[in-house]
Amino acid sequence: MSTKVAVISSKAFQQRLLKIAEQVRDIELDFYIYGHPSEAPELLKEVKSCDVLFITGTLPYLYSKPILDKWPIPWTYLKQDEFAIANTLLAFSTRHHIPLDRISIDVMNKHFVENVLTDIEYIGPSPYVIEIDDQTREQQLIEFHTTLWTQQKINHVITSSHNVFEHLQKIGVPVFRVTDSSTSIVRRLEETKSLVRITKSESAKVVVGLLEMNTLHEETVDQIAQVLHAIKQPISKTQIEFYTTMGHLQHAINRKKLATIIESNANDLKLAFGYGLSVNDAEQNAMYAMQYTPPNNICIVDEQKHLINPLHHEETTLSLQIDDPYIMKLAKNTKLSPLNISKIIAFAEARQSPKFTAHDLAEYLQVTRRTTERIIKRLVTHEYVQIVGEEMGYTQGRPRTIYELKFSLYNEV
Repeated sequence: MSTKVAVISSKAFQQRLLKIAEQVRDIELDFYIYGHPSEAPELLKEVKSCDVLFITGTLPYLYSKPILDKWPIPWTYLKQDEFAIANTLLAFSTRHHIPLDRISIDVMNKHFVENVLTDIEYIGPSPYVIEIDDQTREQQLIEFHTTLWTQQKINHVITSSHNVFEHLQKIGVPVFRVTDSSTSIVRRLEETKSLVRITKSESAKVVVGLLEMNTLHEETVDQIAQVLHAIKQPISKTQIEFYTTMGHLQHAINRKKLATIIESNANDLKLAFGYGLSVNDAEQNAMYAMQYTPPNNICIVDEQKHLINPLHHEETTLSLQIDDPYIMKLAKNTKLSPLNISKIIAFAEARQSPKFTAHDLAEYLQVTRRTTERIIKRLVTHEYVQIVGEEMGYTQGRPRTIYELKFSLYNEV
């Protein structure tokens, strides 16, 4: 079965890619052609059903980057690398006998040029180089090259942009295109096919979900089953189990369908999901996840026993399978569980300040104030936490103690 690839490309590159793609089996290219790289984000809105998206240039990729973060299918782009620069300089040198310090070049990373020159043991003045990033516009590249040309500092330009190439040609500035080798393009197309296979394999993995409510509401249960495309199985009066796939779960999370159900529900509910190499593993991981799921929230435990809260704006991952010698040492010294130590480290890493109160830690751990105070007492006893002051609350009462963590957050094992 062929892989259908939506290709964002310039007209100039289309014919070359079609020719090279003949070397790759079972691939179908569907082109969306831009006149200018800035049109790429609009072209993304026109992409029809396909297996993967392939962007063929540096600048269209940079213009599209904000949208790609939320793109629903796998995507990749033709990345510029040292091989492309070496290939270009070799091709250029066979056609033009111009010293390197008499050319200007725009590239994704100036180190590509530096590394190529180092590898060939080049000794001499370097070319003029400008880096391209997501803030770069083609006019900046044109001005960089034309300024050097009018100042007679260069005899030739090498550019990564087809539009810059065409503009410089029109105004009579000698110009050469950065050229990706055919081998690199074939390799990228093969990698694109592999990306689709891997994604489909991951998306098809079985996921087990658990819904817990004080009283199960049939309407809520049906809504969750519908957005997950799941089979539901009652367990008790307060819990129901769902069977779905990773692809359906990720879609429901990314499109905020589960978040919407939780926000619109008047009753506290918990949703926990488990991934696993078997259904039994997934069920066990879902039960683990439920233990750490706060009310009106979602938690996931994956195959590596990582605990994930996908509704956090900054997704945090906490390992439930602890094998870090430093964490094990802290756990042994304090008589706290390795999981609690790992959660405290995650709490510290998430904060902008090492100082905290018992209330801060209790909210993060989702445990009672009394449990938190017991944990802090053990840490203070073993000098992993230090009392550094007090703060007054907004209402009358005892001042709150301020603590500071004293153990390493960046321990190298």
